[in-house]
Amino acid sequence: MKKFSCLMIVGAVLSISAPAFAESRAVNISIGSIGGPLDNAALRTVRQVIGFAVGNSTVDKFIVYSPRTGSIPIEGGLSACAEAGFGVSNTTFNAFIQQLRSINPKSGTFYNLELTASCKLK
Repeated sequence: MKKFSCLMIVGAVLSISAPAFAESRAVNISIGSIGGPLDNAALRTVRQVIGFAVGNSTVDKFIVYSPRTGSIPIEGGLSACAEAGFGVSNTTFNAFIQQLRSINPKSGTFYNLELTASCKLK
């Protein structure tokens, strides 16, 4: 009975802390206008960083959520997800994320990066 109690306690602790061990191997990227003109230079830079990461196999999966047929925002922008390539180290993927974080668009343009476990089709 004592072993069973210990097993239950350890299981409960592991189930509570499991999200802390989950790796973020993808990043959701959103850039767009908040009413003013979109910072096209920042948008171009985001696309270049992502394109370079795809070309170097840092990113294997890249899903564009917007713009898509029927969902083109008037202001422009991009909503997408980039997932780490097969066999890519966390250091390499984190360097890619740091490149994305170094982009600072002008006022009037929002830019969000959100780490996630994987990219999902919407």
